[in-house]
Amino acid sequence: MAVDLPITGFSGIGALPALGINSQRSEGGLVITSRRADPYWSGRLTSGPLSSMGDNERASLIAWLYNTVELNLRVDWVHPRHRLPRAYTAATWPMVGNASLVDVPDLRTIVVSGLTDGLVLQRGDRLSIMQDDIIIHRWISADLVVSSAISQSIALTPRLPIGVLAPAAAVVLEDPKMRFMIVPESWRDSAGESYGPSPISFDIQEALR
Repeated sequence: MAVDLPITGFSGIGALPALGINSQRSEGGLVITSRRADPYWSGRLTSGPLSSMGDNERASLIAWLYNTVELNLRVDWVHPRHRLPRAYTAATWPMVGNASLVDVPDLRTIVVSGLTDGLVLQRGDRLSIMQDDIIIHRWISADLVVSSAISQSIALTPRLPIGVLAPAAAVVLEDPKMRFMIVPESWRDSAGESYGPSPISFDIQEALR
């Protein structure tokens, strides 16, 4: 079961992909890399200042964090600065609904149908691929102008997980969600009550389902 994050204001967002790559340098200067896991998003989110007075926003968020971890819930979240490809605003966004996944020719490329012809996408824009109860969040890795509403290739980074996606998944460019778990008790160093409003920080780790 996925729930929504109960806060919308942040003083810090540190969620970035962990690539799952190890590297070692030999005595002769040879660098060897190996992959230990598929990439996943992780990092630290920091709320805006929360008050312990009045409606006690701090108590509300702390109780939510404990309950979410206790019940092993997943959180669906949209980064507030990446709700649309950055060439567009809510007033100029031309698409209605989502596109569809046609093919995954390799782990860094998807083929999509249903995009608006002429749509401008830039490196660093975000999208999500939603298949049943799975959500995969990625950056677009190369600028492009959509030239086909039927079959458009999009380069992504970091690479996709192996053997997860199938055709007919939804490709979401408007409000692309990230699904994550809250790292247990990662908020403890910031959750004590303060004299005035202060933020709470907690760690997240992507969970595809």
